[in-house]
Amino acid sequence: MSVERVSRPSPPATVLIDAEFTRALLANSSDAIEVLDLAGRVTFISDGALRALAIRDADARIGTAWAPSWHDGAQASDAVARAKAGAATALEGERRGGDGKPRWWEATVSPILDGGGKPARLLVVARDVSEVRLAREAQQKLVQKLHHREKNVLAMAMAIASQSLARANSIAEGRMAVEQRLMALAEAHNLLREGGSDVVGLHRIVERAIAPYDTVPSRFRVDGGDLPLSSTSALAVAMAVHELCTNAVKHGALAAKSGHVAIAWRAEAARLRWTWREFDGPAVSPPQRRGFGLRVIEAGFRDQLHGIVEMSFEPTGLVCTVDIPLTALHGGGAG
Repeated sequence: MSVERVSRPSPPATVLIDAEFTRALLANSSDAIEVLDLAGRVTFISDGALRALAIRDADARIGTAWAPSWHDGAQASDAVARAKAGAATALEGERRGGDGKPRWWEATVSPILDGGGKPARLLVVARDVSEVRLAREAQQKLVQKLHHREKNVLAMAMAIASQSLARANSIAEGRMAVEQRLMALAEAHNLLREGGSDVVGLHRIVERAIAPYDTVPSRFRVDGGDLPLSSTSALAVAMAVHELCTNAVKHGALAAKSGHVAIAWRAEAARLRWTWREFDGPAVSPPQRRGFGLRVIEAGFRDQLHGIVEMSFEPTGLVCTVDIPLTALHGGGAG
């Protein structure tokens, strides 16, 4: 009787990881790895942790308490206590390195079990997330800034609609005034969006605001260096210039073919002196009542930008002179 031999697969080869390989693995890890005893003292620190924490003397670190190196020592101590009880715990917080600079870390503290399944030591694996945190904070600030801008725009749009309709002689006139003012507001926002930031130059804001009212050849002369404006300041200037243009079309220099406007500004002694001067238009005189347009001009330059506004209705044309602190332009005034 023959017996058939059945071949059996040989057992897998055992991979032995020696101490040199382990050291090389830990040295090249981007994580900061530390081993603690059950009292929370450091017994091992990896080369990656030394680099990340800017620690030059590893021996000086051995035997020291781990939790006090965190800004919130109570949170770190709690993570040690939980790991000692057998539960892995994650924490996030500020930790100072050997160079004294605070960095933001995410860490996990886990128990290392002995042969009986009980915690014998504790393993800490941490990662520097300072750049991620800074990016998250910057994004949150940007969102808050956008929300603030949206609230300002909604409030401005509501004021434009209510005041324009209330002061108009007819529904058609009021509707046209609302549309024109909202278009001016939208154009200023488009300019901010085109720049991709929360800052835009004064020259660009003025040129964009007068563009719907200009002709070829131009009836405007603009003279002034470019200055950075915050979003709030840019909106205030854009709306004020729009109202000056509208007033000039209805009652001032732009109501006559020969009329033109000179806009000029200069910065000196931490202040901006800005002037709108009309020439060769019909004779002007102070209005019987201050309309919404004049209120917008004064509110934009005076209330939002802390400027001093002077409106002079001279026989040759309207002159509007504004004196504004440069800090208001950069910081957005009171808005």
